[in-house]
Amino acid sequence: MPEEVRLRSWRRVSPFLLVLLLAGGCSRIPRIIVLEDPLTAAEHVDLGVAYERKGELDLAQREYERALRKDGKFYRARVNLGNIFLAKKEYGKAREEYLLALELRPGDAEATNNLSWAAILSGEGIDEALARMESVASAPPVSPAAGVPQQREARTAPLATPIGGTPPARSSKWGGAGRDPIFLDTLGVLRMRANRPGPAEEAFALAETHCRPAGAAPREGVNGDAPCPEEVLREIEEHREELRRRYP
Repeated sequence: MPEEVRLRSWRRVSPFLLVLLLAGGCSRIPRIIVLEDPLTAAEHVDLGVAYERKGELDLAQREYERALRKDGKFYRARVNLGNIFLAKKEYGKAREEYLLALELRPGDAEATNNLSWAAILSGEGIDEALARMESVASAPPVSPAAGVPQQREARTAPLATPIGGTPPARSSKWGGAGRDPIFLDTLGVLRMRANRPGPAEEAFALAETHCRPAGAAPREGVNGDAPCPEEVLREIEEHREELRRRYP
């Protein structure tokens, strides 16, 4: 096996060492391993998203973890890593990542929504998750402060969606969490799990109203703007049906 010379950069190889390496013959030239990571935290997240889109969750997780080693306060890396753990059904780890994300952005709708799905799918922490969701739902929309530079936001991937569950909230395209059909649907599921059928139905009805304004049918291929995507409306209808079965 050839010897390995571990270096942080090619610039650390002295001319004298290079002469010795070449003089030793081709069979004795060691492999050079460059340990310096040239990617930024955001680039690691983008690479993780590319892996996630292909279903390679382990590789995506590795990139999100590398992003956090570069920048431990990178919100997007925290949420995406939580989504990976959620998809792997590692709900405790997902919860930890979402709580860390909420330390970076207290009251954030996306992290709160996804934390709620960790509670719903695990059956643990329902009351705590519901309290957080109720607080965010009742809060007015928060706009970024004028003149304050914003961290570059890397992308998310479709696989962040819990299997059999509502897709995580992405942004307040409907004017805040209190009008976001995805967020309201999650709120309805939490209320249903907490044995509050009346408030659950209210949340589902409001979610459907904002998802399909003025009774309009969802349009095929619509992504994000009202009326919302068909799969979101389908999730809302399925959850309302589940509520009716639980509480005839």
